[in-house]
Amino acid sequence: MMISITSGKGGVGKTSLAVNLALALSPEYKVLLVDADLGLANVDIMLSIAPKVTVKHVLLEGRSIREAVVEGGYGFHVLPAASGVVELVQPDSDMKGALELGLNELASSYDLLLFDTGAGISPAVLWFNCLAGYTIVVFTPEPTSITDAYALIKVLYRDYGQKNFLLVANQASQKEGEQYFLHLKKVIDSYLGANPIFLGAIPKDPALAQSIRSQKPLLAYHRETKAAKAILEIAEKIKSFIPVTRKNSLLSNS
Repeated sequence: MMISITSGKGGVGKTSLAVNLALALSPEYKVLLVDADLGLANVDIMLSIAPKVTVKHVLLEGRSIREAVVEGGYGFHVLPAASGVVELVQPDSDMKGALELGLNELASSYDLLLFDTGAGISPAVLWFNCLAGYTIVVFTPEPTSITDAYALIKVLYRDYGQKNFLLVANQASQKEGEQYFLHLKKVIDSYLGANPIFLGAIPKDPALAQSIRSQKPLLAYHRETKAAKAILEIAEKIKSFIPVTRKNSLLSNS
């Protein structure tokens, strides 16, 4: 099972959500968090890890993709990307082919692959979202973020055939997030015909900002906070999209 976490606009908290969802789901599922922003890696920074082998070594030096997989430190594994590698910002068809083969190989060993993609509608972002069975689109209650979220959904739906969209409002109350979602859904229904699902809203929380600065997942240390509880509720909803046959297979795979 592959799920992408993406956004139309950068800076909406996508990577933080990806890291915390991986942690939230790891007790029940064997999770691999893939840093899918290949040339501008952030997952390793969020987790304060220093991988020796990354996707760069896999695609440019012929290393095995399994060599690049590392412990995330919180019950899940990470496939790290590189930072500042121009060749990986827009991988060519050969790189995409090799990476897709590698990801499919890894998928056989995990219940869930979470892709933390870059933002926007670049070819690399669209490609990762098309590999996923479901696409989680993160937005904030700002006109630019909502407009860009719609633009991303439009391109993925019309041009690439992605139909399964799950939406998360970040830095918003549940009521505020639902209002923006309903507005966005109305536009999507009118012009696209897609049927997005609202997973929930994550409120502004000083503990979340602090966790990012300290390079530690919020759920690892502050589960009692409002933001943490919201993320846990979102994780519970995501479980319903993971095939039942994969559930609880962590024990059987260990």
